[in-house]
Formats: sequence, structure tokens, C-alpha cells
Amino acid sequence: MTPIWAITRLTIREGLRMRIVLVFVIAMVFIVLRLPFALTGDDTVAGRLQTFLDYSMSAVSILLSLATIFLACATLTSEFKTNTLHLVVTKPVTRFQVLVGKWLGIFLLNALLLVLCGFAIYGLALFIRERPETFRRDRLKVRDVLWTARAAAKPVTPDFRTTAEQDIQKRVEEGALANDERTRALAVRERIRTYESDWRIIRPNEAQVYEFQNLPEPERSDTALQVRFRAKSIPIAQDEVVRVGWVFLDPDTEGFLHEPFFTVERITDFHEFLINARSAVRAGRAKLLVINQFDPDNRYSIHFEGDDSLQIFYRVGGFEQNFVKALAILQMRLSFLAGVGLFFSTFVSFPIACMGAFLFILIGVGKPWWYESIGANIDVEFARATPSADPLGKYGIAIRMVLIPVLDFVFPDFSALNGVPKLVEGVNIDHQLVQRTTLHTLLFGIALLIGPGWLFFSRREVAEVQVQ
Repeated sequence: MTPIWAITRLTIREGLRMRIVLVFVIAMVFIVLRLPFALTGDDTVAGRLQTFLDYSMSAVSILLSLATIFLACATLTSEFKTNTLHLVVTKPVTRFQVLVGKWLGIFLLNALLLVLCGFAIYGLALFIRERPETFRRDRLKVRDVLWTARAAAKPVTPDFRTTAEQDIQKRVEEGALANDERTRALAVRERIRTYESDWRIIRPNEAQVYEFQNLPEPERSDTALQVRFRAKSIPIAQDEVVRVGWVFLDPDTEGFLHEPFFTVERITDFHEFLINARSAVRAGRAKLLVINQFDPDNRYSIHFEGDDSLQIFYRVGGFEQNFVKALAILQMRLSFLAGVGLFFSTFVSFPIACMGAFLFILIGVGKPWWYESIGANIDVEFARATPSADPLGKYGIAIRMVLIPVLDFVFPDFSALNGVPKLVEGVNIDHQLVQRTTLHTLLFGIALLIGPGWLFFSRREVAEVQVQ
């Protein structure tokens, strides 16, 4: 362990002395300290806080990622170039210990910088949070939406199975459907899917009740819940807006708990509104009546398309624990990039190693776009019927069968394994996300380094053998 620790300390010192790393660190400090005073968001405390958290965490992620790549690619290749590694391998130090020591040094240096940045960002976020608010709703949004960690409750989908089975039985008796078990099962499943889709559609001059369960009791009399929705119109309105009425009902008596109100919003975006929790929740339940305005000229249906199109957000934790999780996820990404940079530096020069590491970032950040570009979202049957519509041509299906598993295994999806968007929105970063990030970044980077990285390094000649 002593040789590894010695190499770790040398790597930390080397990182602190590298000019390009210092440039990134200085830029990061300047940006983080300047952002609270340069960004105003929408001129509300909540807007300033969201904007600051988004930009500061993104800036730290980008700059530390670049610094990590340059340090990881330079620390080994420079020793090959200057023959400094000759002095190391002549001592009782294995090449495995060299790799582990260098990775550990970069890991600890990143952890130190992240802790310092974390304290700075948290302190400045507190400074913004305590600014005088413009109006009371602004303070409520900061307290109950942003400075917290929330989970989302979705409407409880009714059980349509009995009704679907009765419908299919009637069709069988009428001779409109074959009476075999597999056909009946498929028909029932399709009928349930149709009922669930209709349940999310509110036709003109009608209303629909959506029930939410397992909601926490309000902690204060002024505790606010956030309703988040994206409502589309059928057909699409010319002005691309939809008018929706809202009122919470008593879960038992279904009496109105407050006066109905209407929102007029664009159909393509998600929208939110706050409601007093005591005006919505009773014994952990809430019933939300959604109204499609009663107007003889109304010809538009309201459609909540998708499971996330209607949600109620409620508190499950604090901002601080969410902030620590976001930093931990970022540390895992940096550790992965350190492993990738060291891996490439075991067998190629510094510029090529940097290009290889940047390739991982490029594919990881844009992974959804790469999937779309190769046609991963195209239905197999459609691709077989119309090969001209396949971006990879007639061999697209076969190519994707090989390419998609490789992309899934080799390149982490940085757009999904990212805690910053949830932190900014005040949404709880769940343990599943942390676990998936750990498996596909931290552990994968270590495996890449001590597996093929060590194999390449152990077979590489450090010095040319000379015969006298």
C-alpha cells in the first residue's frame, strides 16, 4: 500500500502544478463566485436560485471534466516521454500499483476540488435564498419546491380488467373473435390499453376525476404542493393553447375543497401551479377534478398523454442530502473519465489519449441523439417493411442488434446519469440513480483501467533494451 500512496501523493502534486489544470480551476472559481451577481433569472428569488444552481453545477461539471481528462492523459504519457517512468519501474513498484496510485491521486484531487466547490455553491445558494422575495408565492416556491427534495405521485389507474374481459367475452359469444386462450389474452390486453388511453382524455364539456394516494400530511398550515402537467388538445388548437379547469375534491364526500380555477397554457410544454396542501390532501389521499370548459362552442378534448403528464410533487427529504447526491454523481463521472484517460495513455500519446477520452464524453452526453440517428426508436416490423426509411439501410436491423448493446455497455448515458436537473427542480435524487451511476461510471472506469489498461501497460516497453 505504501508505493500506491506515494504515487498518489505525487499525482496530486503534479495536478496542482499543471498549468492547464490551474487554468480550469481558476476559471471555475471565478465563474462560481460571479454567477450569483450576474444572473437574475426571472427577477424572482426562486428564478435566481434555480438559474444559479443550474449554471454553477454545470460549469463545475464541464471544467472539472476537462481538467480530469488533461491530467489523466498527461500524468502517464509525460513520464513515458521524459523517461521519468524509468526511475519508477526500477524500484519495487508494480505497474498495477502505478495505475492504481495515479487513478487514486486524480480521484482524491477531484474530491477535494468538489468539496470546496460544493461549500462555495451551497453558501452562495443560501445567500440567494435569503434575498427579499417579490411576493409570498415566490417564498413558498423557494421553500416547498426548490429548497427541498420531492417525489412525484401519479394518478391511480383504475382496474379495467373486469370490464375488458366482459367485452371480449361478448365478442367471442357473437363470433367476432376466436375462442382460444392466446387470442383472448391479447384482446383483453389491447382493450385495457384502450380504456387507459380513454381515461386520460377529457372530452368537450366533460370532467374527469383523478385520485392520488400515499401523500404525506401537510407539515404546516401553509405547506404548498405542486401540480405539474402537460395537457394537449385534440384536435390541436390553432393558437396551440389549452384551457383546463382544476378543483380538488374531498376524497370521501367529493365536495369541493376550494373554488375551481382555470389555466391557459401552451400544449407542448410542462406547466406547474401551487396549491395549499390542506386544500388538497385528506388522510394521504387527494382527488383532482379536471374540467374541460362547459361551452357550446368548445370542440377540443384534453389529453394527458403519458404517465408523467399529470403529477403531484410532495416533500420526501431536504435540499442538503439532494445536493450531496448530485456532487457524488459528479464525482463518479470524474472518476470514470480519469480511468478512461489513464486507459488510453497506457498505449497512445497524449493528444490521441485526449481525443479518445473526449469521444467518451461526446457519445455519453449525446447518447439519446446517437440512438435516434441510428434508428434505435424505429419499430422492427416497420423497418422490415420499409427499409428505405431506415437510416442504416436494409442492414439496419442487423447493425443495431450489434451496435446498441455495445453502446449500452461501453458508453455511459451522461444525460440520464446526471443529478443536476433534479437538484435544480427540487426533485429527489433516488438511490436507484446513484446505484446505476456507480455501476456504469465509477466501477466501469476502474474495471477498464485495471483490466485492459493494465494489460496494455504491462506489455509496453518502458525503455528500449540496449545490448553493449
